[in-house]
Amino acid sequence: AVETVFEAMKKALGRGQRIELRRFGVFQVKPRKTGIGRNPRTGEEVAIPPGKAVRFKPGKELQAIEK
Repeated sequence: AVETVFEAMKKALGRGQRIELRRFGVFQVKPRKTGIGRNPRTGEEVAIPPGKAVRFKPGKELQAIEK
């Protein structure tokens, strides 16, 4: 059952859809900008291409849990 839910979430995020789990949080695909990074071994600058990244924003109840 868990695998089925994860597969459905992957497909929805792949289509760029937003997934909201009430009282838990929101998963959303956001564009990532082009950038310049560095190779840690050589210090050489490397171009980072634009892309997409999945972001998670926790809901109020999840944030309210004490550590």
